[in-house]
Amino acid sequence: MSSVGSRHRSLRDETVDELRRLILNGELAPGERLNEFNISERLGVSRFPVREAFRRLEAEGLVESQPRRGVRVVELDQHELEVVREMRIALELIAVRHATERVDVSTRTALTEMLEAGRQATEAGRDAELDELNDSFHALLGEASGSKFLADTLRAVRNQSHHLVGGKSAAVAHSWDEHAAVINAILEADDELAVMLMRRHLQSRHLNQGGQVTAVHESDKASSSAI
Repeated sequence: MSSVGSRHRSLRDETVDELRRLILNGELAPGERLNEFNISERLGVSRFPVREAFRRLEAEGLVESQPRRGVRVVELDQHELEVVREMRIALELIAVRHATERVDVSTRTALTEMLEAGRQATEAGRDAELDELNDSFHALLGEASGSKFLADTLRAVRNQSHHLVGGKSAAVAHSWDEHAAVINAILEADDELAVMLMRRHLQSRHLNQGGQVTAVHESDKASSSAI
């Protein structure tokens, strides 16, 4: 496997993406302290892009700087988790409503292709591909809303939501079926149905995660259904 420093994309972006992935996948646990030198060695980059990554991920709410104690992965309490969940649901519903009302040709094409890709991946049992499609689905809805601010904020809140429940799970097939229903409603320009289906999907997934919250804070490990 090549190091981050050997790739051709912006080194700062690659470093941020990889460090974010380690946090969201639970490889860097909530509360874990992040040493600038150790992270730079792990990623195969200098300390400067790591320092920049710390700043950007702090803005996203995934890490925090503590005076005289360095940087650590954020570890939030039950109240904060509930607030993040409420924000996530509210922002997702706003994005779905706006996306349905203003869906253009390019968005319709992207959703149609995504729907077919999801069908094929589900039938073939390709969970890794479904996981990527789930992420792409939410990102596309944010972009389709027509608001860059909403899309960026929603992405940050989704990342925080995944982080707080201990990372992403590979059990995504049922979640994709729910996403497919939302996509069909959007393609049919039925904003009320699309919003209702998305609300049901998010509330169901969050309720399923509810019993895991205590375990996350007790052991820094948990599994969650992909959303």
